[in-house]
Amino acid sequence: MRWLVLLLISSSPVAAQTPSAWVVGGTSGEPWAAAAERWIALDDSVHAGAIQPRAIPLGHTVTRQLVRTGIATTQRNLFGYRWSLHKGPRQIEADTLEVGWHPRLWLGGGANALAPEVMRGLVDGDGLTAAFSHRARADGRPNSVQFITLDLGVPVPVDSIVFFPPQTGLTSDNQRQRELFARAYEVSRTNVPVEWLIFEDETTSTGSSGYHPLDEILASTFANNTSVVSLATDLRFTRFLRFKFGEVSTTTLLAEIEVFGRGYPQETRYISAPHSFGQAVSLGRVTWQFTRYRLLPSGAITADPSAPVQLNLQTRAGFDDNPKTYFIFDDLGRLLEVDEDTYFDSPRIVERFSEGIAGFRAKRDDDIENWNNWSVNYQASGDEIRSSDGAEFLQFRFTITTEDPLTFGVLDSLAFEVSPLLADRALAEIALDGTSASSVEPRAGADGAVEVPLGIAQRFAYHIRTEAGTTDRAGFDGIELEVPPGTRFLDLTIDDQPATEGEDFSLATDDGRLRFTFPTAFQEDKAFRVRFQSAVFQPSVFLASRLFNTLAASLPQSIEAGDAHADVASNSIQVVSSDEALGILGAIGLSAPVVTPNGDGVNEQVAIGFDLFGVAGGALRVEVRDLSGRRCAAILDAQAAAGPYALQWDAHDEQGKLVPPGLYLIRVEVEVDRGTFARMAAVGVAY
Repeated sequence: MRWLVLLLISSSPVAAQTPSAWVVGGTSGEPWAAAAERWIALDDSVHAGAIQPRAIPLGHTVTRQLVRTGIATTQRNLFGYRWSLHKGPRQIEADTLEVGWHPRLWLGGGANALAPEVMRGLVDGDGLTAAFSHRARADGRPNSVQFITLDLGVPVPVDSIVFFPPQTGLTSDNQRQRELFARAYEVSRTNVPVEWLIFEDETTSTGSSGYHPLDEILASTFANNTSVVSLATDLRFTRFLRFKFGEVSTTTLLAEIEVFGRGYPQETRYISAPHSFGQAVSLGRVTWQFTRYRLLPSGAITADPSAPVQLNLQTRAGFDDNPKTYFIFDDLGRLLEVDEDTYFDSPRIVERFSEGIAGFRAKRDDDIENWNNWSVNYQASGDEIRSSDGAEFLQFRFTITTEDPLTFGVLDSLAFEVSPLLADRALAEIALDGTSASSVEPRAGADGAVEVPLGIAQRFAYHIRTEAGTTDRAGFDGIELEVPPGTRFLDLTIDDQPATEGEDFSLATDDGRLRFTFPTAFQEDKAFRVRFQSAVFQPSVFLASRLFNTLAASLPQSIEAGDAHADVASNSIQVVSSDEALGILGAIGLSAPVVTPNGDGVNEQVAIGFDLFGVAGGALRVEVRDLSGRRCAAILDAQAAAGPYALQWDAHDEQGKLVPPGLYLIRVEVEVDRGTFARMAAVGVAY
């Protein structure tokens, strides 16, 4: 299915709510290149409308572009990113480059190690000019160790490395350059971005000074007699390469370092530009079409659903068109936030002395005031978009990762479902209502969250405030509230007036949800208070809520945490508990000590109750065993979830027959990451 990038606007309030979609890719969506802020190691030219990892070209080094697009001082790698000759963060930031996107080349191992400009020639494709020189000592003694590190930016499959001096020409002292090859060298690689390869000082991090080989040594010799060194290696994902030279009495020249491979990068990345919907919207579902492929030894490509390839997609929503903040130094060396133009008009930090001086650039960062944080990864096409409703802008990013260099994934299209808001603003906050049901006094937790004892019923008041604004909205005729399992609804007020079920609203309840529907849609400012009694069985829960309209083809609108009532100070929808004493599994409660299944209608079965705390996944089993330990009946075998449980046993075994009179054990067992927890309670059977 394909959708046009369209937000429907109509003079009819109901029609204005029709959902639409922002589609990127496919045959009718926005082109991937047009929607991108940037991407790395991706290719949108192989399949029409689709994007996929870029194949590593056979016979072409990944250190430079297929076709040069700029001068040598802006030399770029295969993926189009400019080489940096700095290791340290100060110079990277000064050049407006980023680690993990731009490849780097540096000499030595210090925190701010750099390479001379001439060394850019090692990756420029010009094999005629020496780009690195390690001169012999005048006294004939072995020279010192020098080492060069390449950060390729992203891990690529590498199976061959070549380096050599200029193959023609003479030096100033009439030596043939091709004979000044590396007599001694060591080459190592790793795919692990340890801190001392990213920014930290290598000597401090490793605990010793000087040269340190990377995880895998590919070759090491003091007796090389080949001018062009060509190392064949196992095909393996590689991000960092290190070359050590020296400890010989001859000069070493290098004109070029070339890195070859085949297959597909281990990780590719895409970040969209912020997309405007023209107005604040509610977000629905995100859908995509993603296919896994494998490159066969014959060179053929075939679909392979089992290929170890993963699409990792995230979103964030915002209220302006730039999710970045920019800072320069003020007169006291502190960070001063400025606009983007001022930042880039300010001088760059190029040396340590310019750091902290007024007017110089300081840093760029994410704008957490006007933009959400990035969501967690979406698990499947059709998931609800996890970014907040009520913003005009949406941005997404994804990675395509693989564990096998010969497998990759193709993303055909992405579609983000949206519709206009039902109310200009909707806020919610929770508080404790009246006297606690327990003797333990609840408290206000961190960040406004309400803190209560674990597993003990409390009375809560959930406040909702909506603002209609000036824009024509379809309004809402329903509110849905997520609550802990076992919640008991108490009452509802609308604008401080008691509401009557059956007249002012209808209520539908299921495990973990209260759904209120009203006779007509509200299109004006409204205030609601929902009171309920519930116990919390997790260390932290967020009681989310949303507006909906049953008569309009619109998406629900999530209600955000905020100041929904002047007399409530939480501004939060979070309830927390710090009581760990109850552990994972609470005590087992039985309705009677004896079951008498004799048909008289009294004690024909036993009710079994217990609580689980802080559990989200794992195995839960409830069984009946005799005194020898043999299982007689399986009452429950399910995925564990926090909350209260109420089960029954009618004294029948697994074959449906009455068990013999005697004493039996009800065994509850929950198996989670923290271990296996079990409790037992005895019940008699008599008839």
